[in-house]
Amino acid sequence: MIFKENIDTSLESIGSGNKIFVVYKNSMNTVELVKHGWSWFAFLFSGLWLVYKGLYIKAVEIFVFSTLILLLGFPESIIPIISTGIGVYIGARGNSLYKDYLEKSGYQGFLLINANTIEQAKRHFSKYMDTRY
Repeated sequence: MIFKENIDTSLESIGSGNKIFVVYKNSMNTVELVKHGWSWFAFLFSGLWLVYKGLYIKAVEIFVFSTLILLLGFPESIIPIISTGIGVYIGARGNSLYKDYLEKSGYQGFLLINANTIEQAKRHFSKYMDTRY
């Protein structure tokens, strides 16, 4: 599992599955579910994914970097390699970047969900909330 050392193991854990999702909650009880590890959407749609998640500064950094690469006249044959590198970086680190963004915005992790898919994680969370409240 990518970046497993960053998981807060003191959080309550529910469910069963091969992926880990962390539920973050802010003071208004707004919750966000963040998958731990690789993100295919972030890999395939890096810039759009960053904007969708509200990571505007990181999106601008990637845009500026990409623009500089074009303006500096790198050979066209290297552009796909650089683009793939950006995708791999965002795919591998995207969920961690989003987690950090949430924590800086006042969210705190309060539940770990083990599930195979995001839909299964949401069902586990819904059942958890039904039994708690």
